[in-house]
Amino acid sequence: MKIVLVMVAVMVAGAVGHTLHLGRTCPDVLPFPNLSVDKVLGRWYVLHKFDTDNTCLVWNVTRGEIPDTLLVTETRQLSVLDTLGVDHTHAVTAMVDIPNPEVPGKMRIRWPTSLTGKADFIVFDTDYETYMSVFECDRAGLLHRRSVTILSRTRTIDDMFVSRVRRLLDTADVSHSALSTISHDSCRQSGQHNWHVDEELFGLLPGVDEEEVRRRVSQGVVDYDITQVEIISDGVTPDDSSFRGSLRRDQSEPAV
Repeated sequence: MKIVLVMVAVMVAGAVGHTLHLGRTCPDVLPFPNLSVDKVLGRWYVLHKFDTDNTCLVWNVTRGEIPDTLLVTETRQLSVLDTLGVDHTHAVTAMVDIPNPEVPGKMRIRWPTSLTGKADFIVFDTDYETYMSVFECDRAGLLHRRSVTILSRTRTIDDMFVSRVRRLLDTADVSHSALSTISHDSCRQSGQHNWHVDEELFGLLPGVDEEEVRRRVSQGVVDYDITQVEIISDGVTPDDSSFRGSLRRDQSEPAV
């Protein structure tokens, strides 16, 4: 039951944080000129983001193993699980690539919880030491989704930076009325349950069979890296044969 609850919460979290628009054309948001990628590495607190009620969002930006790639690990507390009183933390790691090193601020990102593939990932404003703003846009069919994230090196941000980002969005004709304030009150470093989503969430890579999943779940382990979870039908239950996926224990956590 824990695993099903987490999957639902993760899918809900992946569905929010964006606004949906007709047409496949994303707004022309200009990347920050001559972005120094090394200077945006490290820890960032997400203080404003489109249409989300999740809390305690933090990004950790690191270099990837492949040249011209980054990893963005987002940790957060899922509002769905907080409402249900589940003591937890949740993390998801995305791969970012820089298609043109001459324009490093214009990147592409692949969140493992996304069903639409890669999205534009544009750093359009930063001073490196205080704040950073990111515009994301992905396309699906005749629609596209937008998201804006305003980040700070600390848990607070001066209103003048937020106003500056809003003005830049106005210039790019991007509505910012969906910007939500992210609470960083009562954040926990680690919960009783700590889930990390990486690689593919929806079974796009081969995983272990159902019997192996059930064997691992039945051992009562509460700390996992969750990968390759696939939802095949409506109304998934722990005993439903339509549940398939792969669960990998977080090697940093001791066995129970």
